[in-house]
Amino acid sequence: MRLLSGVAAAVLGAAACTTISGEEPSASPGAEAGEAELRITAHTETAFAGTFDAKGEGELVEFEAHRTGPATATLHLEVNGQPFDASYDGEAMTARWNGYNGALYPEDLAALKHTLAALGDHFGGDQESLRLHEDFLVRRISFWSEAPAGLTMPERELDLSAPHGETVRVAPPGVVVHEEGAAESETGALEVNHQAANEDGILYLRCNVASIAVHDASGHCTQFESIFAGPNSDDCYGKCGSGCGFGTAGYTYDCLDHDRCGRAHGGSANPWDDECGDEYWEADDDFLNSIIGRCL
Repeated sequence: MRLLSGVAAAVLGAAACTTISGEEPSASPGAEAGEAELRITAHTETAFAGTFDAKGEGELVEFEAHRTGPATATLHLEVNGQPFDASYDGEAMTARWNGYNGALYPEDLAALKHTLAALGDHFGGDQESLRLHEDFLVRRISFWSEAPAGLTMPERELDLSAPHGETVRVAPPGVVVHEEGAAESETGALEVNHQAANEDGILYLRCNVASIAVHDASGHCTQFESIFAGPNSDDCYGKCGSGCGFGTAGYTYDCLDHDRCGRAHGGSANPWDDECGDEYWEADDDFLNSIIGRCL
């Protein structure tokens, strides 16, 4: 079992580990039968905590989220013993999180996805009505559930101060763009800045049109591809989150890049595929701070 180090435990402080009280705890149907169970231990205007336990499947997720101010929230989560801590400051437009250089593996990713689905049932699928700390929890679970298996989860700080952009990405001059399904669309030695960390910030896609997806991998150079994306596309291409369901955010270029890389190389759907790590990091701020369901 993965446990917090002494330093990590100190960082958490008493607030993250203190049992909190609120409304009556609730459990999901089927708990008595030994099925997967979502148990909510606190649900108030400033706190939301609970566990998801898929008995016999090696899936245990524990979470505790707090609203600490008008625009601030904190979160502590453990998935099969792997800890995460995160904080959000909507006034300073910053966010921080720490995975303590651990990693998520197939059983952990499955646990997070199942937790997200159970939370969707608990909230009636209505993410837009969530309180700040609840939304923060859902967005972080959604992001961590999409990690390439085995990817080291370090300490990260996100600058969310740049205004959301509405620029349409176009392919560089001389680059041949292929429709989805083409085997190759390589740019040779051409260097482009779209793959720099968080280069795109949060740039929204146009709704239900062909947009330019960019990704690279060890087996090929940077690729530019024309991909039909938006709410009417196959499995909500370009949306930050898994498919079209609960726990997703807006339609952005970084999330399109991550989607395309994942479908081409496996990503979080293929355990042990690490080709999409850079696209994953670039989508971090998009998952956290894009508007739910928005495209242009």
